[in-house]
Amino acid sequence: MGSKGNNRHIKRLASSKYIHVDRKVQPYVSKPNPGRHTLDSSISISTVLKEKLAVASNAKEAKLILKSGNVQVNGKVVKDTRYPLGFGDLVHFKPSNESFAVSVGSKGVVKFEKVTGKEHAHIFKVVGKYLAKGNKDMIRLHDGTVMPSSKEVKVNDSVHVKEGKVHDVLKLQSGARCLVVKGLHASESGVIKEIKVGTALRRATVSMEGKNGLTETLLDNVMVIGAK
Repeated sequence: MGSKGNNRHIKRLASSKYIHVDRKVQPYVSKPNPGRHTLDSSISISTVLKEKLAVASNAKEAKLILKSGNVQVNGKVVKDTRYPLGFGDLVHFKPSNESFAVSVGSKGVVKFEKVTGKEHAHIFKVVGKYLAKGNKDMIRLHDGTVMPSSKEVKVNDSVHVKEGKVHDVLKLQSGARCLVVKGLHASESGVIKEIKVGTALRRATVSMEGKNGLTETLLDNVMVIGAK
């Protein structure tokens, strides 16, 4: 029996809690393309237009809006209805000149915040690093982007990207400001107090001081958003 290929939709009942959609209004929801973000941390732009920003009432309207070329993601026109959006992305609508940043809400669900009166800071977590041909340092960001960088950038640091290049490095260290992007304490922010190195039996953790007092969470759940 031959393979039936990649499904374009997923059942709402089985969809990731990250996208936070009504699970019983329809049987299916648009499945985001693979590549930029993982399936459990991304949402298709079609679903965003219909169910998050309410600029389209159905899939056909969402498709027409995208095909018009009036929707940009991180400065680039997007026409694919299954284009994946995740934490750190910026959606801009040309006609209305409105912009929305993809953030994280309580319990780790996707959240859209309107950006007004200031430039959106494109901050990404470094999730991988390797040497390319010519002994060139390359970093991989949490949205799947790969770009050259310097030796000072380490995995779990964050970088401020401007015009496609690393503009500033936000080091993972005590005193830096951080945001919990997933897990039980998702959407909480604070100042890093201590970083506990992981062992063979225990994963690395971070203790931070926020408005709810001292909180400890896994290092994988934390993203640096401000310098010391």
